[in-house]
Amino acid sequence: MEELGQLFEIAIQEWRVKKGVGTAFVPPKLNSKVLVLGILQRVYSRSPTCRTLIVVETFNDRIDLVEFLTHQENEEENNAEFKKLLDSKHIKVLTADFLNKALFVEKPMFCILYKLSELGGNIKSSFLSSKFRLAVINSLMSTSEDTAFLYKEAPVLDCFTDEQMQAVRVSTPVKEMCVALTIPEDSEDYKLLKYYDEYVTTSLNIFGTFDCIKEACYGNSALNISAAQVCNRIASDNGWNESLDMSIEYNRQIDSLYNPISIRERASMTYEVIRNRQTLVASNNVKLDAILNYVNEHSDEKILIISRHSSFAKKITDYLNTMSEDVICGDYHNNVESVPAVDVDGNPIYIKSGKHKGERKMMAATAQKRLNVELFERGTIRVLSTNNAPDKELDVKIDRILISSPLCFDIKSYLYRLDKLLLPQTLNVAYLYIKGTQEEKVIRDRDLSISSDNIKNSETDDVDNNFSDFVIAD
Repeated sequence: MEELGQLFEIAIQEWRVKKGVGTAFVPPKLNSKVLVLGILQRVYSRSPTCRTLIVVETFNDRIDLVEFLTHQENEEENNAEFKKLLDSKHIKVLTADFLNKALFVEKPMFCILYKLSELGGNIKSSFLSSKFRLAVINSLMSTSEDTAFLYKEAPVLDCFTDEQMQAVRVSTPVKEMCVALTIPEDSEDYKLLKYYDEYVTTSLNIFGTFDCIKEACYGNSALNISAAQVCNRIASDNGWNESLDMSIEYNRQIDSLYNPISIRERASMTYEVIRNRQTLVASNNVKLDAILNYVNEHSDEKILIISRHSSFAKKITDYLNTMSEDVICGDYHNNVESVPAVDVDGNPIYIKSGKHKGERKMMAATAQKRLNVELFERGTIRVLSTNNAPDKELDVKIDRILISSPLCFDIKSYLYRLDKLLLPQTLNVAYLYIKGTQEEKVIRDRDLSISSDNIKNSETDDVDNNFSDFVIAD
């Protein structure tokens, strides 16, 4: 094998520093198989009996990777060693489809996810059960949920930074503006948000940590502990047992809060409450007027609006078009109903043959996205509204990006994914966030600088410090 380049060496060392757990975001132009090979060589030089599972996207990917591992130029000894490891099943290379359909879960010591577009239950279980984990990707996952899982269970390694930025033009200077909003205190949304916060606070008092809540719902497979065992332990720790004298009021209170069934129900409901709270904040109607004002302030520029949920992206489109004299915004996501088809000039399209000849043709989501891109490029519309996982094939020229919630990914993630966007010399990015919520916490915790200037409006400087300090859960 040719000597590993410095960049791959840095990535390998970073993975080792992180105790063998991490995600490597490898730019498409680099050969990610080199990273896999380099790490495997180091693992097996120290642990010759290690059991490794490599999950690939397709059978062709499997053939390609196996060929690479066993046919390095001028590396006959290493080639033979890897062939031996593959033949003995110390290294298994399986496709994602095969693993997800299997009736068993692989439990390797080392699990590598190689350039997968999406994850399944068996893949996640195998990944979580392994002591050492490596995900090699060159784009975001197909869903934000899979991306969030990957980044949580195998945080992104600090490697390939310069090349990644070059590959997707992250070197473009970025100016970021954080726009603070408030939910009126007399509104139902405000009352509901306070209820959610109080509910989660009470749950944390009962469980202690979010990890404990998770274990009460799903158990801990790594420790072979069931959810029922976790709930029984929490009940016992809080003074509950089956022989409590229910004639005593205090014991009845203990039973209502801490019996194992109540604990399990509380844990499950807490997850639902967190999801509901996130949706309430990320897709709140208070943001619509702010979005309209932003679009109107930059009426001569093309804007991409990114929202946490596609339903809110659709609501933004409808609101902008309703509040404007002309249609100015188009949807670029799949959460749309089929509509009568028109061409780029607005002319209706009819079925030309068959039993439905002469009837109006219908456009589903894909056709609508394609049409809206054409209208955007022509200048017929000047805003595209998309969700948190926009189609990575989006190939348009934009002037600005508006991110309607910091619960979306940060701008760096979108620039990685949307590597076909044509960007201006300086990209302006605006984040909307609601004060006093987990959105504000994300804004405060996130490093917004990407060779960029950070801009705050006047409201941002007046931020309260009593925001919710709760994790974001999907």
